[in-house]
Amino acid sequence: MKHCSQYAEIIQYVTKHPGCYMSDIRRDTSIQKGAIASVLTNLTRVNTLRREGFEKRYRYFVVRPEDRPVIAPKRQPKQIKQNTANPLNNLFNQCLASVRGGRASV
Repeated sequence: MKHCSQYAEIIQYVTKHPGCYMSDIRRDTSIQKGAIASVLTNLTRVNTLRREGFEKRYRYFVVRPEDRPVIAPKRQPKQIKQNTANPLNNLFNQCLASVRGGRASV
């Protein structure tokens, strides 16, 4: 559960201090540097935070919900019915039978 509280604490800090640096968060919270870096990267990736700057000197801002891009949910791969045989099984069995029978008809 500590993981979720770190996310909440960092979001709350950035909300109160827009434009803060990672060093500011580290100085004012009890969260370790690696955890802060990981959380900031994840929150930036999912567009909860916006970062500005360059070369490892980023300022962080909270993205307003209306400014967040709309992302469609990931499509789930089509599931093959479990009660039917794999369509390649028949071909495989025919090739195996021909090799075992000494005739190569592929």
